[in-house]
Amino acid sequence: MKSSLLIVFLFSSHMILAQDSSVQKQIWPELEAYYRINERFRLYSLISGTRSNSEYTDGTAGIYIDYFASPWLRGRNDTELSDLSKGYFWWFRIGYSYSDAPPSDKKKIVNIFETETNNSFHLPEDIILQTKNRLDWRWVNGEFQPIYRPRVKLVRNLKTEYLTFNAYLWSEYFFYLNDNTQDRLRLTLGIEIKVLRFMDFETYYLHQFQNKQYVQPLNAIGLQFDFYFKSKQYAEMLESEQKKL
Repeated sequence: MKSSLLIVFLFSSHMILAQDSSVQKQIWPELEAYYRINERFRLYSLISGTRSNSEYTDGTAGIYIDYFASPWLRGRNDTELSDLSKGYFWWFRIGYSYSDAPPSDKKKIVNIFETETNNSFHLPEDIILQTKNRLDWRWVNGEFQPIYRPRVKLVRNLKTEYLTFNAYLWSEYFFYLNDNTQDRLRLTLGIEIKVLRFMDFETYYLHQFQNKQYVQPLNAIGLQFDFYFKSKQYAEMLESEQKKL
């Protein structure tokens, strides 16, 4: 019952907030792929876009490598979905992404070298608290414009008779280190649904708050497919661990 009410609340929020005509509205489709090499390393890639006024206005492609902390730091994986990173207390990511901004935006070509650290903590009621500290070493048309992006996320695994899914809420702040007039705050509410053994589907509502006259408010709906693969050696290790339980 609680799970059903949460889904109804989420999509009702999408529809109510989408009716506000004073803010820009966008759809953000995205594909993500993960390949777990072993206990310590994972490859991650993404392709995303922005759809506004029935047109795709920009896109991003990136590739990254994740490094997970030593096994003794690993905690429980309470999410029951495909992303096993939520079972780790501490892990790191580095990578590169390329973005092509809208033609009307002076910030046309964006190259980003990304570095981030991630932590997970188990709270009461089976809630997982995730913190992220991300630094984008960003070059916009050749000019260095770094951004620091701290994020706090709450995740709760839920089940119905037919679905296994995560509900989450996160807040992220963008500190533009060269120009603080561009700083922005985003709040997101979403769900991640287990579709297949190797695939999850994610949808969320994101609101960006206005920062005086410099940053305009934004409502966005995210539609995301996540694919998870693993090497043969890592799959055999997981199978061996399951047999010991």
